[in-house]
Amino acid sequence: MAADSFPDEFTNLSPVSPVSPGTTRKPSEPAEPLLKARSLMAEGKHGTIFGPIDLDLYPGDLMVVRGERGAGKSAFLMALAARFRAVQGELTINGIDALSTPYKAMEHTAVARLGNFVAPEDRLTVAESISERAYLDAISLDQAEMRLRHFEEIAGIRVERSVEIEELDPLSRAVGSVVLVALKPASVIVVDDVDIMVPHHDQALMYQLLAKFAHSEGCIIIASAIDGDTAPSGSVCLTLSSHKRLHVHPSGESGGQVSVVAELPMPHTTPGKDPEAINVSYQSEKCVSPDSYKAETTIEKPQEKA
Repeated sequence: MAADSFPDEFTNLSPVSPVSPGTTRKPSEPAEPLLKARSLMAEGKHGTIFGPIDLDLYPGDLMVVRGERGAGKSAFLMALAARFRAVQGELTINGIDALSTPYKAMEHTAVARLGNFVAPEDRLTVAESISERAYLDAISLDQAEMRLRHFEEIAGIRVERSVEIEELDPLSRAVGSVVLVALKPASVIVVDDVDIMVPHHDQALMYQLLAKFAHSEGCIIIASAIDGDTAPSGSVCLTLSSHKRLHVHPSGESGGQVSVVAELPMPHTTPGKDPEAINVSYQSEKCVSPDSYKAETTIEKPQEKA
């Protein structure tokens, strides 16, 4: 199911309107956010992973979390789904304190994709994936099928139930992963690395479909991406700064504390490649001081129309 299989209404898209960081979103309704975070942050043995972050998200919101590799996007998504332990601050999901009662909050969240750890099984058919999801979420097959037809109507398409997941195009696989976990309604749905899964020319349509689903369901969909420049107007965009310490510096500049392995590892060769064209990787320990950087977070909101 390629991008040209979807209705024309999804082709006229506009980018996120740039605004000054720190602006406060003032929705007309509802009065209370569905997800509320205050000073939310996480730290590991090498220092800050993300944050601190203040955030209000409302039913129907699509948020794109942007940042380079190592910026803590995946950890942040898991935190917003009440599935990350090393979190400090405040997090409320659907009125539930997600830090003090994470299991209760998890009942209102879903994870569509997370790296190689969470994803639909490629070798299952669409029908088998529906059955598996219905079993995991303790809903009937009739309920699951009814929900899938609802999402198909929103997108204006129909997916063959006999096709295997791996046979679907990247756009359909990305959107389909969200639909599968939404067969049981959830308040917050997170999906990781969407721009790696979907080609750039299909990403605008992908975000538009996710925004349609969020609006229809009255839920929040949070997607992570390195860029996220194709998110539709009205999306909430949050940029995380990388906390990774650089280990390679221009000649003449001090790189701070540096560690070097005692012995070089054996070169790694790729099967089928020229033996002389080898890729050599050198490992070093991470040298990160918690006080050597300051976490920076930028939240972009759409400008209000005149």
